[in-house]
Amino acid sequence: MKRPFGKFLPDTFLARKTTDRFPNQDLTGKTVLFTGGTDGMGKIAVERFAEMGANICLFGRNPEKTQGVIDTLSDKGYKGQLSLLGCDMNSLSQVRRAADRTLDQFEKIDYLINCAGINAPERTMSSDGYEMNFAVNYLGPFLLTELLLDRIKMTPSACILHVASATQEVAHLNFDDLQLKQKWSLLTSYAQAKLCLIMHGRDVARRLHNSSATINCLNPGYIRSNIGRYTKGPERLFMQLFGGLAAPTWVGAERIVTASLDKAYRNSSGCFIYEDMLLAPNPLALDDSKVARLMDISRELTGLTRTTKAQ
Repeated sequence: MKRPFGKFLPDTFLARKTTDRFPNQDLTGKTVLFTGGTDGMGKIAVERFAEMGANICLFGRNPEKTQGVIDTLSDKGYKGQLSLLGCDMNSLSQVRRAADRTLDQFEKIDYLINCAGINAPERTMSSDGYEMNFAVNYLGPFLLTELLLDRIKMTPSACILHVASATQEVAHLNFDDLQLKQKWSLLTSYAQAKLCLIMHGRDVARRLHNSSATINCLNPGYIRSNIGRYTKGPERLFMQLFGGLAAPTWVGAERIVTASLDKAYRNSSGCFIYEDMLLAPNPLALDDSKVARLMDISRELTGLTRTTKAQ
């Protein structure tokens, strides 16, 4: 399906500003692992899963804030188990520790929702020496998913969801400069990371082919959130001028829930969901040779193969 104009900016602003509330399902006994669930649409989506009786494990970099979300859910009397794991997606060692604890704690993983994200307004480096937007929006979720993948495969009808972005459409990949040392901008770095996330989704879908598990990537739409709160310069002006066109936060949350639970998407894997329809992603994500090259580099950067210097 094609969007009305087929272009990134017009279609972003013409996106539907509402969505049908996805009906409750009985998720009793189901385990939902959620990154980025302490704020914005992620926080609302977590509560929706909790309403349905799911066991929630919330990954968060701020222990007090994460515990606050858990306490709020507990006070509302939801029947599922609630737990948290400290994990800053900026740190690959923390991701590894969180994955180890997850495997110790959970015998099955029904849903892995990678919603954590950042929009660093300047070129800063992660604790591992990688460009921050690339590290948090891509390398962290990549590593977490890879470390949990075998357990996910063992869980009947498991689902992985990467929360991506419409900006992937304007992204480019320079394999010789993935850390954007030569030419960095907020949009360039953010769009590149989200494109990489979609490429990872396609690669994982290929490896899940003989299992009942699926993985998809979602652009939740232009949603009112705090992700742009640290923007500066032109990006800050953009937010001030066009922020009023963003859809309410709950709309993004409902799209996360729908993409995870709706049977319309459970027979699809490796797909890009644009709000509520399946669309072709950036052509780079459909290039198998480029996907394979990115996966090789990603494994090296995250220590899944021999250590290498940042590209």
